[in-house]
Amino acid sequence: MKSKGRFNSEWISSLKSAISLVEIVGENVELRKTGNRFMGRCPFHGDRSPSFSVNPEFYYCFGCKETGDAISFQMKLHGLSFEEACEDLAEKAKIPLPEGSSLTSEEERALYLKRQRVQKAARLNYFASLNYYHQNLVRGSGSPMFEEAREYLKKRGITSATIEKFQVGVAGPGYEGLTRFLMDAKAPLDLARDFGLIRASQKQAGDYDFFRERLLFPLIDLRGRVTGFGGRIMPSADARSQEVKLPKYLNSAESELFQKSKFLYGLYQAKLAIRETELAVVVEGYFDVISLHQAGIENAVAPCGTSLTEDHLKTLGRLAKKIIVFFDQDEAGITATQKSMEMALRGGVLLYGIRFESKLDPDEFLLEDPKGNLEKLKSWIEGARPLLDSSIERIFSESENDLEARSQAIKTAVGWLKSFNDPVGRSVRVSQLVERWRVPREALGALAPEGAGARPSSAQSKYQERGGGQSVGNVRTRSIAVPSGMRRMPISPADRQLLQFFVKVNRYGKFFLLARQEMHEKNTLSDLFDDTEVRQWVRGLVEDPAGIQRLTHAPESAIQGEVSQELRSVIMEGLLQEEVPGEEQVLGGLLKRAVFRAWVRFSHELKAEMLAADSRQDIEKFKELSEQFLDLQRKLKEFEDSYVSGKTD
Repeated sequence: MKSKGRFNSEWISSLKSAISLVEIVGENVELRKTGNRFMGRCPFHGDRSPSFSVNPEFYYCFGCKETGDAISFQMKLHGLSFEEACEDLAEKAKIPLPEGSSLTSEEERALYLKRQRVQKAARLNYFASLNYYHQNLVRGSGSPMFEEAREYLKKRGITSATIEKFQVGVAGPGYEGLTRFLMDAKAPLDLARDFGLIRASQKQAGDYDFFRERLLFPLIDLRGRVTGFGGRIMPSADARSQEVKLPKYLNSAESELFQKSKFLYGLYQAKLAIRETELAVVVEGYFDVISLHQAGIENAVAPCGTSLTEDHLKTLGRLAKKIIVFFDQDEAGITATQKSMEMALRGGVLLYGIRFESKLDPDEFLLEDPKGNLEKLKSWIEGARPLLDSSIERIFSESENDLEARSQAIKTAVGWLKSFNDPVGRSVRVSQLVERWRVPREALGALAPEGAGARPSSAQSKYQERGGGQSVGNVRTRSIAVPSGMRRMPISPADRQLLQFFVKVNRYGKFFLLARQEMHEKNTLSDLFDDTEVRQWVRGLVEDPAGIQRLTHAPESAIQGEVSQELRSVIMEGLLQEEVPGEEQVLGGLLKRAVFRAWVRFSHELKAEMLAADSRQDIEKFKELSEQFLDLQRKLKEFEDSYVSGKTD
């Protein structure tokens, strides 16, 4: 596992040398010096007393056990990717980013100037937001529309503190108000033009303001940059636009600074609450976000439109363990919720939904009964269920007395589960289809291997509890011998597939050996598997000098003795399978997942050693292990990003 992209280990070392971890943390945490280190309240959990320790090389929380360096601090605090965190720190340290040896010095210079220009555009947006649009709203007197905007927000229950928190502003009816303001401030008009604040007039000389007669919502990204604006048309302007209907909402144009598919409104204000609760609530509009924050639900965000994207999920996934979709209950919102669920399934992500018993938008619902409806909303959020589960339940409940509708429901559920890129989550729901909804296994095809949905006997349950299933955390559960006639819980689909490749050692052995080289030196080939019995069988086979040879020439002899019927069946099925096109690509994906999970197990072991060193006050050992742990976390992030994106080559 190598350093990610152009950020090699040498450059990362130079970056760390050029910045002060104490200063980086101190920008976000109030620190006080205690001996040779600094202490403050941890930003990663609800820390009531200072338990966050910072020294020049790494930080460590004695409460939540978070630890890392400057790069990981930026990633975790702001929800940035590794590359984004490096870019942020490099800008602070004023050191050049590595662009790769394939670029000429002229190309590197052009990229540097482009980045500088984007940063300058963000500062220009911030200047316009704070000093023009926001000032128009809070104390502007040059247009009746400013007072209309204040009254409109008051009518919608938005307080001055919330207006300040989200820097809400207003653009008046004039065509040149912002243009003249920027000219008086000697701001770069070419930059304002290129990034959509103003536009060149086609009818006369000069420029005109892009946003007019609208409430303005600054679009602030996780780095605190104003990337653009969202504008909601004012009621008086909307009433006048009968002949040519103006759009209700208008966003800044796409640019290097603002990409609609990646941006989530309110995430800058919500990131701390999302991290503390490990929960993100995705709503539909600007007012929904603002109203929920004002009511105390401060982990609410919204896409600029009703569709979630893979980039949105990747960003939220760095901050939250659970994502709730809470779109409007109109046709567009319901359709967007369905599309979001299906898109997320392909990435192995379960989105959650709430039982929202109202046709009102979330902000209107809260305004109707601020206290009572807030309590209802909180209880619904607390009881959120996976959208996949509630959707399956809905289509099967609706088709209970209609055979054709039931047939369509089965096809729909099978389609969802086939696309669900999580073998364990998929297997659990397949069992539910068989047991609860009585779907014939034949209708599920490859989704339901033999034995799926079968209830374990008391002897099976005892076997499962005593160690025949998955490992727990970083502790390998003891495997017991299972009589060949006894059935056990099904091997997971991922382990099943991987094992069936493994037993064809003559054809695929080299791929497993290459995967072994990507694992820690303490690992063996058996650590590519999760299932305890499978891992024990593979270990015994590899440690036996004649084991592989027996598997190749007399496979029956390799599965004699105390091996469960489930394991025996999987091995024999793999030996009998014919080669089909594309198998190597499938194996590549399985091995990538297996290597990643092996490293995760090793990271658990390393963290346990760190905690042990911490408890016995072995500072040197703790420091040594911390450095190893940080390096490992970066490597795991690289694996996770490529695995989630589906890139397995």
